[in-house]
Amino acid sequence: MRAVVRLNLLVAAAFLLALLLSLYALMHQARSDIRRELSSGMRMAEQLLMQAVRYPEHLDSLLQVELRHLSLQVLPAGVSPTPESWGGGDTPDWFAALVWPAHQPLFERRIPLNEQEVLVLIADPADELEEVWESALQIFWLFVGAALLSSAAISWGVSRGMRPVAQILQALDRIQHGQFNARLGNYSVPEVRRLADHFNRMAEVLEREQSDNRRLTRELMALQEKERSYLARELHDDLGQYLTGIHAQAYLLSKASDRADIVAKTAPLIVRDCEQIQQGFRRLIRSLHPVILEPLGLEESLRSLAEQWQRSSGIECQLLLRTLPELPDEESATHLYRLLQEALNNVARHAQATRVCISLIRCGDHLSLRVQDNGQGLPAELRPGVGLRSMQERARYMNASLELTSAVGQGLLLKLDLPLPGGAQ
Repeated sequence: MRAVVRLNLLVAAAFLLALLLSLYALMHQARSDIRRELSSGMRMAEQLLMQAVRYPEHLDSLLQVELRHLSLQVLPAGVSPTPESWGGGDTPDWFAALVWPAHQPLFERRIPLNEQEVLVLIADPADELEEVWESALQIFWLFVGAALLSSAAISWGVSRGMRPVAQILQALDRIQHGQFNARLGNYSVPEVRRLADHFNRMAEVLEREQSDNRRLTRELMALQEKERSYLARELHDDLGQYLTGIHAQAYLLSKASDRADIVAKTAPLIVRDCEQIQQGFRRLIRSLHPVILEPLGLEESLRSLAEQWQRSSGIECQLLLRTLPELPDEESATHLYRLLQEALNNVARHAQATRVCISLIRCGDHLSLRVQDNGQGLPAELRPGVGLRSMQERARYMNASLELTSAVGQGLLLKLDLPLPGGAQ
């Protein structure tokens, strides 16, 4: 059921209850008022009748006068008036029965005129009942008019208030279907305007994230193709040539096995090519997985990484390692190694630095990694690439906090705080 219908039904029920209570109070008060009016009229009429009995010539004129709330009748002795003769008017019988039931005591006075006739004075509530009926009709129509006006106001207000909600729902549907360019306009209601501002900021973030995800997907695909090209080039240009040489040399040995000079000359070449193939495979495996971690451990692996990077990049690298604990699992050590490797690669590619300081120190219940360079720092509006995203994902996997602090021209400080289990030594 729509909200406007529910509100209208609630308001209608409230008005109906208020109408019934008002009518009940009106009829309850009307009984007291009618009883008081009839009593007062009877007292006044008794005074007039006493004068008429003393002066019979005034009786006929008194009987011709229409008295409010009173009925004068001359009846034969022993005859009682019927209820139909007490009044009339436009009051419905059902309403009159509710206000002034038939069991109400009669206000009646009987004055003998002679032996055959009696003057009967009866209090008639018809006029009072008609006034009460008119008041009840006024209250009824007043409540009906107020209910209709309230319903119209509610319908207008709810429809006006629900219009932004419908627009927000439509915008959310567009967001759900991936249309992150959905925006809401400006609204006059402050609460709705704040909601629209929050929605627009959320949509902007989602649109920016969608754009970044598409860009990162393209970069990952390009990086994947680059890695494949690198592997294919290494296998073809380096290892493939050595294998071709070994194949030719082995064929030569098979054809000249009876010539000792050729065997002595060719065998060292095969040994040399096999060593080159072995070194090539080691380079490939090292680039794919830091196997150095397994035999040397984290500390020596990081020292070897810093030395190799300093030689290849030509940038001074200072490394401080102190009281390193055993990490909870091998994957955490791998992630830490790869994160530092990616940070150093970013310095070599983008920072234009001449010095890098690395410290990895245990501080209480966490391991603190700091990488500080003296390069140009991060640009004002940085859109994270694959490298930064990979470091963030590795930090998230290790349940560590990663923070980059930079100012243009003042270098970059990378902070990683890795929580350690209570038993790490």
